[in-house]
Amino acid sequence: MVFRRDLLQVLLDGPRSVSSLARELGLSRRDTDQELQHLLRSAQAAGHHVVIVTACCRNCGFTFDDQKLRKPGKCPACRHTRIYEAQIRLESAADEPAPR
Repeated sequence: MVFRRDLLQVLLDGPRSVSSLARELGLSRRDTDQELQHLLRSAQAAGHHVVIVTACCRNCGFTFDDQKLRKPGKCPACRHTRIYEAQIRLESAADEPAPR
């Protein structure tokens, strides 16, 4: 699918959040999240390394699970809504350093 190839290229260029991907590609966050989940599985199978900087609360620093890609509504620890969104990046297999 051409769309997934475009999404792959965007994530290889640099880290993005689901919201920024949705804006760039003109889709809803939900549709982008679904496509992204599929792309990440396919990219790992193709040898790409998936790097996820997890979402965290700006108020108390609570760190969410790395499976949560969309921005959470509230922090379960302090109940604040000020949350940094998860950032997703792909690295191609050729970019990884050689094992020693």
